[in-house]
Amino acid sequence: MKNALKVLAMALTLNGANCASNTSIVPVHPVVMANEDGKYDSIDDYVNIQKVERLEDASYMIISESNYTNSKDEKIILHSLGTAVLYKEAANRIYLATAHHVVENEKTIYSYIRGKMEKVSERFYLLDDNEVATLQGVLRELSPPGEEDKFYVEDPSGEKKNPQNMIKVSDQLAAIIKLIKPREIKTDAYNSSKDLAIISLPKFNYQPLAYTIGDAGELQTQNLIYVTGWPGGLVKNTTRGHITSVDDSRRMHRNPEISFIFDASISPGNSGGGIFAVRDGQLELVGITSAMYSGTNDLYIGIKINAISEIFKGNKILCEKGWKCHE
Repeated sequence: MKNALKVLAMALTLNGANCASNTSIVPVHPVVMANEDGKYDSIDDYVNIQKVERLEDASYMIISESNYTNSKDEKIILHSLGTAVLYKEAANRIYLATAHHVVENEKTIYSYIRGKMEKVSERFYLLDDNEVATLQGVLRELSPPGEEDKFYVEDPSGEKKNPQNMIKVSDQLAAIIKLIKPREIKTDAYNSSKDLAIISLPKFNYQPLAYTIGDAGELQTQNLIYVTGWPGGLVKNTTRGHITSVDDSRRMHRNPEISFIFDASISPGNSGGGIFAVRDGQLELVGITSAMYSGTNDLYIGIKINAISEIFKGNKILCEKGWKCHE
């Protein structure tokens, strides 16, 4: 209290001196402004926490439903989860960005029980928060599933690998989706080599975006990032971390500059979610979550948003630079 009174007395004295001599006043509590150097930030001193909390409003769950069969005509339905993030509104449509593998399941998958399974058909759905809540509520009341089959895919060398998406076998889930009737989505454009896809829907209500589209080419090591998505399909979640490498590994990619490495925690279900950096206190979408390097010290892969920004010409998508469009 005494210190506060001293500060107040000092301020009054300065005010009095100013009236007598027009001496300028130095504020007792100067206003701290963001360091506007035009670069992405590496600390969160100036981040508006309310905008960070609003990032999740722009994330939507994607559920894929694929039908597979084997040589014995045994059929199964596989479901996988991913995330999409709002990209822009244009020409009476809403465009969302996601990872290509979220909206394109494996053509061939292997079951330890049923053997080789070939994809017959697939559908993809975009769920809002209310639809997810309904889905989760119904699933919670169902009887726990029995022992589930395990699946794998084979790379060109024949090595067995886990599927990129989180796979679930469930006829019950297919019935619930029919009951909920979420929006069915299709891919407008995709780039399989960059693991990116664009989907669009007629305009629907969504919260004002808390971010703009950034330039991942300007990222630097240790820049602060926030990552959103649906890890495990459990909750819509935001994690915080940093850029650990502005390019991917040359050992893994011929063109390592299309992606970057970060350490914000992710899990299956995060694929396709937004990665946001901070520039002068403002949030910008700089990437899409793609994958992770297993067996390493938190090496997660983000695809740079520039690949999408480059093919949008105003309100139109011009498929070039490895992109393919669906009419």
